[in-house]
Amino acid sequence: MASTYSMADDIIPFPCLNAWVRAASLCRLNVNPLLMDAGLQADQHGAHHISRAGLINAMMQSVYQTAPEHHFPLLVGQSFAFDTVPAIETYLATSPTLRDALAALHWVSQLHTDIRLYTEEGPQGFAIIVEVVAQPDDPPKAAGYFVVMNLACLAKFSRMLMGDQPLVTRIDLEHDPGPVRALCEAQFGSPIVVGQPRNAVWIRPSLLDVRLPGSVPGLHKQLHQVIEQTLPVAPGKRLAAQIEYHFRRDPGLMGQGIQQMAELMKLHPRTLQRRLKEEGEVFGDIQTRCRYELAVLRLKGGQVDIDSLSEELGFTDRNSFTRAFKIWTGLAPRAFRKLSLAPASQAVAA
Repeated sequence: MASTYSMADDIIPFPCLNAWVRAASLCRLNVNPLLMDAGLQADQHGAHHISRAGLINAMMQSVYQTAPEHHFPLLVGQSFAFDTVPAIETYLATSPTLRDALAALHWVSQLHTDIRLYTEEGPQGFAIIVEVVAQPDDPPKAAGYFVVMNLACLAKFSRMLMGDQPLVTRIDLEHDPGPVRALCEAQFGSPIVVGQPRNAVWIRPSLLDVRLPGSVPGLHKQLHQVIEQTLPVAPGKRLAAQIEYHFRRDPGLMGQGIQQMAELMKLHPRTLQRRLKEEGEVFGDIQTRCRYELAVLRLKGGQVDIDSLSEELGFTDRNSFTRAFKIWTGLAPRAFRKLSLAPASQAVAA
């Protein structure tokens, strides 16, 4: 069957083919014609790619062709597995704590074009933010379907880690799921508040640092390093995600400024800044985000020298790093490390 979409269309990675096939099987949908029409193809390494416009059309048609009790985005999320990078699933399963597991969110953003997952912690609490980049000509409901798909995936892996323990207090959505709202609430195990400025999953902070039963810290740490070094930047991926990838692969870049990053990416610094602005990003914010995530990871490892970590993250001295870390977490690095390494009962009490 010839594809409706030409090679001139935006071709993106499609790492969740198996999830789509499994979801279609559950609701007795013949998804093959939709995916073939969307230009599904495999490269020489076996990785799947698809037209972005075709993928959106396939999602819309799949929703329309299935009964409401089989909401297709929910089924895709429930069926998702890291088939293309199995080490990520092992990384999650061996996480010492939920906070450690959440470090994998940026890998999801690298694997999936137009999807960004990250955490925010502040006075209002702890939240996972789900962003789906929409284009002006996308169908109005398309972004909402992909948000629900990602939320279902988060719910699946949360249950894998936490069992039936109540984790989420509420979910904020920009869109209204309409008639499937109750179905979504049942799947996510929490109430949904619609019409919010962004999509957010609010998590009970007291559970973030509780020791998980499947914890294997040594293997978990090894897998993090392996995945960071081998996971490629997807072609066509947002510029911000590419910069995050380079920062995590070579933390020394975080102290060298935008000029060095621009040279690495073969862009003029002003071009890099302009393209980031188009994505709603700022270079300094990306730098701060990566510094924070890497600092937390290293400190939780336990055996890290604060001076060496300050240098690795590109700070001029230890005092500059300490001031920044206090702004991020409210704790000095040494105090944060002590709290992170405390027994689970002490962490909960804190």
